[in-house]
Amino acid sequence: MNPIHICQPDCKKSCGACCGLYNWEDHSREALDGLLRKNTELFKSFAYNPESFGVYQREMSESQGQSKLFETIYNCEFLGFLEEERKRVGCLLHPMMNNGEDFRDHSFYGKELCASHECPSYVHLTKEEKKAVIYGTDDWYIYGLIITDIDFVKEYFKVINNILGETINPERIKKPELKGIVSDYFRLKEDWKFKSGKKRLGKYYFSYAEYNIAKIDYQKSMGIERSPFDKILVSLASEFDSAAKLHEAERTIQDNINRFVEVYTNIF
Repeated sequence: MNPIHICQPDCKKSCGACCGLYNWEDHSREALDGLLRKNTELFKSFAYNPESFGVYQREMSESQGQSKLFETIYNCEFLGFLEEERKRVGCLLHPMMNNGEDFRDHSFYGKELCASHECPSYVHLTKEEKKAVIYGTDDWYIYGLIITDIDFVKEYFKVINNILGETINPERIKKPELKGIVSDYFRLKEDWKFKSGKKRLGKYYFSYAEYNIAKIDYQKSMGIERSPFDKILVSLASEFDSAAKLHEAERTIQDNINRFVEVYTNIF
């Protein structure tokens, strides 16, 4: 059986997280879209000439204009859009972008590491979970945030599987009725109204070039027990100043799960 290639799963989206795509203090869609466009256009202006890649790298490094979240994660200058439609992000040095010539040795990590690297999601997400994410969105920005967030994926489908009493068939998510519900859940990563204003990327927060895993202190800050959706809430970089807001957040997640279960059981 062929492995599921989660980096470039299809022609509609891809992930550039391991190249440092989201490793910026401002990793909003607008900021990253602008950065990727700039990378792509500047790379094209050098006419894919390896002799000028060093100049390209210096120009991009000097013009990036914002701070990184985690200093020891390298933000690759050769990450860009792979086609005019800007549906997929990826390596501008890859042989598929350069008439079969592999220029990845000009990158910071080099060809061998880039070609062989697999993120933790390859190991820790099941086949069904990988397919569910792939079928659940066609948005490069959302896809990269979701496929690399193991807790956010696993907790959602664990709750659903427990209610159904079986593991979901991810092929069913191809149906528009179900795909829309999954997509709504995934978009919480971008639209979450309870997101912390601190330097966060999902469950990680960054301070003095170190990263730590965030926690929500329910008892101390709100006097209540740990939420059953704790891992999802932490993955959403949540911060609450009242129990009422926490319960509103929990209802948002539960309502989505209820909709998924209803549609999944009624239309199949």
